[in-house]
Amino acid sequence: MCVFFLFVRLESEFIEKIVEDVLNKLHDMSSSHTTGLFGIDVRVKKVESLLNMESQDVLIVGIWGMGGIGKTTIAEAVCNKVRSRFEGIFFANFRQELEPGSMADLQRSFLSQLLGQEILNMGSLSFRDSFVRERLRRKKVFILLDDVDDLMPLEEWKDLLDGRHSSFGLGSKVLITSRDKQVLNNIVDETYEVERLNYEEALQLFSSKALKNCIPTIDHRDSIKRIASHVQGNPLALIVLGSSLYGKSPEEWYSALNKLALNSRIENALRISYNGLDQEQRSIFLDIAHFFRGFEQNQATRILDGFYGRPVIFDISTLIDKCLITTSRNMLEIHDLLQEMAFSIVRAESKFSGKRSRLCHFTDVVHVLEENKVKVEVFRYLSFLCSDILTKRFHICSKVDVLSTLYYCLFILYSCLTGN
Repeated sequence: MCVFFLFVRLESEFIEKIVEDVLNKLHDMSSSHTTGLFGIDVRVKKVESLLNMESQDVLIVGIWGMGGIGKTTIAEAVCNKVRSRFEGIFFANFRQELEPGSMADLQRSFLSQLLGQEILNMGSLSFRDSFVRERLRRKKVFILLDDVDDLMPLEEWKDLLDGRHSSFGLGSKVLITSRDKQVLNNIVDETYEVERLNYEEALQLFSSKALKNCIPTIDHRDSIKRIASHVQGNPLALIVLGSSLYGKSPEEWYSALNKLALNSRIENALRISYNGLDQEQRSIFLDIAHFFRGFEQNQATRILDGFYGRPVIFDISTLIDKCLITTSRNMLEIHDLLQEMAFSIVRAESKFSGKRSRLCHFTDVVHVLEENKVKVEVFRYLSFLCSDILTKRFHICSKVDVLSTLYYCLFILYSCLTGN
């Protein structure tokens, strides 16, 4: 009789395991975790490919991109899709967790999630503790470290990550998201650069938020195309703007387009990388956003070298690593939202355009110079730009306003300097 009950119990446990395994596999096959996230499935597959999920290797993959581009969303979608394959899951947003707490708190959370709450009852344990390392080495784990933009906090984790093949069980995977490519270069095996949504994906995402199930009018269609083009495939901007415009008139849609970069959620996401720069790097970023978009990189670098009195190639490289600017065919480029953020930062310096450090609009330049109310700093910027562009880049300037502004600036500068 005892043998019979033992057999029934073992059979029951075996069936339960089979059912659990089938349900987990069905969950992995399901796309419910990405419903409504247009274009995400193809990006999730690319990250999965880099993680090489079928391999027994312990791999670290970085996800890199500008604020609002979808790094966290992609990482969480990957985690949700593959979680059933692992014995332990750890997820933490580094920047948010470390603001109110400490690294020790984060380490305790890591140990309790992967090794169980009882591990904390054994006293103060660190990643270097042989008991901890031995326990971790036996478990196949998935670790997601989100929003890691500073190498310093990772120093405590360095031994664990550098020695990953002996730190975690076979087949363990680590995902790290960051806005700073240099942070990832020091840690990861592979890096996935998040691609912007293409035009069709952007249209679908924005429409799903702004229109819900409504059919767009002709006016709406025109605004949707303009907005999708303007935000250049940034999902956060599309979601925030789309949600805020639901039920609004086409006129309100058009008006909102001009205030897109001033939305607090979008601006906060974009400002994080900017706030992480030193003072001079911030200044160089503002220079590029105002004056050097579309410039050949070497020429822009030479002008800035002269203005700052030192080589700035490292600073420009830092701006690229932090996704604040990009290069295409050796030309400096910047996302429209980031350029608008730069304009907003300078406008906030003073309500009087003549007291700002930079002028970005033709009408502001004319007004300030005609009124002779310009800061010395503006004269310095204008003199460098005028002399270089008019003497060395004249042949590629095609916009009448640009040429008119430069000639006008040069004339006024000459008049001021000569006392006329």
